[in-house]
Amino acid sequence: MGFNEKLLQQIASSGEKGYPIGLLARQMNIKTKYEKKQLSNAIKNLLRSGAIIAKGKNKVCAASSQNLIRGVLRGNKRGFAFLIREDKGEDIFIPHRALNGAMHGDTVLAIKLGEEGAVVSVVKRGITSLAGTYEAYGKKGFVIPDDEDYFEDIFIPPDKNMGAQSGSKVVVNILDSGEGEVVKILGRAGERQADILSILLNYGFNETFCAQTLNEAERIEYKDEDRKDFRDLLTITIDGEDARDFDDAISVEKTADGYKLYVHIADVAHYVKMGGAIDKEAYGRGTSVYFPESVFPMLPEKISNGVCSLKPKEDRLAISVVMLIDNKGNISAQGFYETKIRSDYRLTYDEVTKILEGDKELCAKYQDIVEMLNICRELAHILTQKRKASGMINFESSECKIDLDDSGEIKNIYPYPETISNNIIEQFMIAANETVASFIGKKKFPCVYRVHDAISSDKLADFVRFVKSLGHDIDLGENGAHPKAFSDFLEKVKGSPSEHVINRALLRSMQKAKYSIFDSGHFGLSLKNYCHFTAPIRRYPDLMVHRALKAIINNKTDQKLMSSFQKRCESAAIKSSEREIAAAMAERDVDDYYKALYMTKFIGHKFTGFVSGITASGLFVCLPNTVEGFVSLDDLPYDRYSADEKNYRIYGVKYVFTMSDKIEVKIKNSDAAARKIDMVFDGNPKDHLRKKN
Repeated sequence: MGFNEKLLQQIASSGEKGYPIGLLARQMNIKTKYEKKQLSNAIKNLLRSGAIIAKGKNKVCAASSQNLIRGVLRGNKRGFAFLIREDKGEDIFIPHRALNGAMHGDTVLAIKLGEEGAVVSVVKRGITSLAGTYEAYGKKGFVIPDDEDYFEDIFIPPDKNMGAQSGSKVVVNILDSGEGEVVKILGRAGERQADILSILLNYGFNETFCAQTLNEAERIEYKDEDRKDFRDLLTITIDGEDARDFDDAISVEKTADGYKLYVHIADVAHYVKMGGAIDKEAYGRGTSVYFPESVFPMLPEKISNGVCSLKPKEDRLAISVVMLIDNKGNISAQGFYETKIRSDYRLTYDEVTKILEGDKELCAKYQDIVEMLNICRELAHILTQKRKASGMINFESSECKIDLDDSGEIKNIYPYPETISNNIIEQFMIAANETVASFIGKKKFPCVYRVHDAISSDKLADFVRFVKSLGHDIDLGENGAHPKAFSDFLEKVKGSPSEHVINRALLRSMQKAKYSIFDSGHFGLSLKNYCHFTAPIRRYPDLMVHRALKAIINNKTDQKLMSSFQKRCESAAIKSSEREIAAAMAERDVDDYYKALYMTKFIGHKFTGFVSGITASGLFVCLPNTVEGFVSLDDLPYDRYSADEKNYRIYGVKYVFTMSDKIEVKIKNSDAAARKIDMVFDGNPKDHLRKKN
């Protein structure tokens, strides 16, 4: 607890009658001149912020507890913060002078004073450990946090710097006093490994597991089980070339009335017991985090890349969903089983695509599965057409592929390829997820669902206005914003100059998908029932779904068990949603780091891109390789510019730049540590002349 918090707590103990200022020094054991000056300044600051109130000349009391608002602080690099209220009320601006020792991420009690707020006390420190750059000033040291929202440098006493030198990337634990203690040195700032580790650590991900988790994992081994035996069924896995853990496999057969689809998922729940050390750490991580050179897994390697990974020619325990699907894509029957399987082949997306395109060498190598792969293509096409007809919104992928050579240097960056083989696995996994969610829901067993709410009316109005500014109209029909309206619209603008930007704008307008105990449907997929079931090695919600399904399969559905499991599902849904966001942000920041590092080779080079974002200070430009950079107003053709963010444009007296405009730029600077790329306009200004009304 910091000095301000102790002081506030002491003052609050007197209630409304007030605390004598003279008594505070004695009660808090303040004796030296420095301490008395610190007390005097703290009281002045608390009075100025409104956290305490003067009670006559010689007494102060805490602000009324009836007016206290609880929430979490979201900091800003300029030193102020916003209180994100727990009661879902409007965010409250809190200036730096009124933070009273609170920091970004802290849970606090605050009061509202006019248009601003003031922190009264810190309930819980939100960030107790972070990464940053250590800088020494004589015998003193400070850590400059990598997270710009954490707006205060952290003082490091000489005996707590772990021998760090200026310019070292470090991990620091934040003590109750507000000071820091260096607990790990990652390397030198500017070294790729140190910089990437600092990004991931700042989002709460760790490359190592605790000893208890590792010890528990070491005791796990495969043992044959008496369960449904699918080992003689022709079974394959299809994953990316660099995949290491394989948690899903498929088998497909043609039937007289359609198809029989088997989706086999690693039975992680058999090995990871609820409440154990592995489970607790997996819950905290929530998900695996992937980046170009490695992965921070949710589960120890003994499980993720060992006993649970569906490797070829090895017996594995699985949960299998068996679906009968007719020629129109309707699932007419299904079965759910604890099984034993043996994958026959580990295939990559690239290999499957080439086989389906008729590659002679690969067709000869995998001749015994060519027929099944062609059946997979047929079935995936039927499912795709059915989902399109129902209104599934097929967004253009914004993912990138970062290719590295054997020494780890970046060879190339390009949009992640979408192939027929990717679609096969996507459609089969969606079918399994929908089927499992519907089944568990009908059984009324607690579960963690994947939900996606409809677009809000405000966001919808903004999106409609935006597409009209680009010369398009979207037909929302009589029933309002149904997914089919957006699906049809994206198909309509496909191939147009504004396709990429419209995809981005719609994606940003949509609600974020999340996890919930209520199966309220998935707007983007246009499905009434949906969950995540197919990736329990790398997503904690999938593990919870497996536990629910196994309980139903084994008739363990007594009320006491269901009540206990319901509480676990509630906390898992909240935690997993939080960790999913953290993982997405970490992966984005790592990608941005690699992109900025790659573009240092192209400083001074010219590129053609499109305007992908508008701000008051300039515009963002996206290049064909997915790299995005910023052009400030000063680096556009000379003009007096104003930003019209509602209509997605920057305009001057002579020139105008609008979202989706084709634009020529030159790379001005690229800073990997800051993950920023600066560009300058390098085209013909006449191409951007304003039209006269």
